[in-house]
Order: sequence, then C-alpha cells, then structure tokens
Amino acid sequence: MRLKVLVQFSGVVSVAVPDHLSADDSSLLAEKLALARILATCDNPDAPEDDACCEYAEECSDTAQATAEEDWDACEITGVSGAWLATGG
Repeated sequence: MRLKVLVQFSGVVSVAVPDHLSADDSSLLAEKLALARILATCDNPDAPEDDACCEYAEECSDTAQATAEEDWDACEITGVSGAWLATGG
C-alpha cells in the first residue's frame, strides 16, 4: 500500500555560492539549488536538480549564463535549520 503524506518545511537553508556572481544571480542560484535539493527523491535524485539548474541558466543574467552549470556544481548547502511538518492528507 502507498500513502501520500503532505509535508511542509519551514526554516532556513544556507547555501555557499561562487563569489564572482552578482547579488541577483547569487540569490536566484541559492534559491533554486536549495529547493531542488530538498525536493530530490530516492527514486530520481537528480531530476529536480537538473530541471532547476536549467531554469537558473535561463533566468540568470547574460554574464552568469556562461558559467551557470559550473556555478551550480560549485554550490554547497552549508546548513539547514527548521522543521518538517506533516500537514495531513
């Protein structure tokens, strides 16, 4: 039997991004990376990251597009604080 459990995360994810990016590109990259890594599943752990990396490359500045994939790979989650909550379902 398979059951679906609705969950919600409330907290903060800290992400180290490359220094050469602008503030806007850094923020965009950190947000997409944090969400993609949180959403990764055991069945297909790379799919959310691949999609999010492509989205970042499309949405970042023209300057950052040249190194978008390398910048993605250089990022690191440095901390997570918060809680996962089951929301029913």
